[in-house]
Amino acid sequence: MKEKQNTQHKLYIETFGCQMNLSDTQIVQSIMLDAGYLLASTIDEADIILLNTCSVRDNAEEKIHNRIETLFHLLKKRKNKNILGIIGCMAERLQKNLLTSNQIVSIVVGPDEYRKLPELIKLAFEGEKNVAVNLGSTEAYNDIIPLRTDEISAWLSIMRGCNNFCSYCVVPYTRGRERSRPFNAIIEEVRQLAEKGFSEVTLLGQNVNSYCYNYGNDDNSQTEKNTEIRFPFLLEEVAKAAPNMRIRFLTSHPMDLSLELVEVIAI
Repeated sequence: MKEKQNTQHKLYIETFGCQMNLSDTQIVQSIMLDAGYLLASTIDEADIILLNTCSVRDNAEEKIHNRIETLFHLLKKRKNKNILGIIGCMAERLQKNLLTSNQIVSIVVGPDEYRKLPELIKLAFEGEKNVAVNLGSTEAYNDIIPLRTDEISAWLSIMRGCNNFCSYCVVPYTRGRERSRPFNAIIEEVRQLAEKGFSEVTLLGQNVNSYCYNYGNDDNSQTEKNTEIRFPFLLEEVAKAAPNMRIRFLTSHPMDLSLELVEVIAI
């Protein structure tokens, strides 16, 4: 069992960009709560502010730079020490440049390094600035239940990253290569959402219909080794696990649209 930090520090997260970022914010909140940090309902209550950022367009990054400048003027008026961190895709893309170009920024953390946030924030309060931006090949936060407060509609990440390397897109460079969450873990999470009374779930991924989980990578599974599960089967089983819930998914790529998927949707 992880030892919780003895802290009354309060965290506030501002989220920019896509639904995956919204889901990641819920993951970060869960990680921070588990480490003993508190959540603030407004930015005025918080002494830790994280900007969960997007790099999909120059306009998205310019919005973050403007927000950092605004927060600089806000935080310098405060007597107590405050921490400002940049997380998400912009953190992965610009890395140390965010520290050197913005004196107010204390930590820069990419999408695969959120587990380090509690310790990095603790170090930031001690005066140490840090960058954590390693992209992993396996991190999918399988064991972390996002902090969901809506109680009606839920985001559920089934995979992370992308393998397409489209000329106009930064996703493979900011979120890494594709890796899919275990099939059984997704089905169990959907069942739990149904039991809690959620009426809608949206399956998320940078390229959600390229989901592919191979049981050959799971030594603890009782399923036959090298059994490959793709998105059409997953979608059908999700619907069976929660027959009274509305099932949505995004974002999908036309390249991975199959007749099998169309037939599952038509059922």
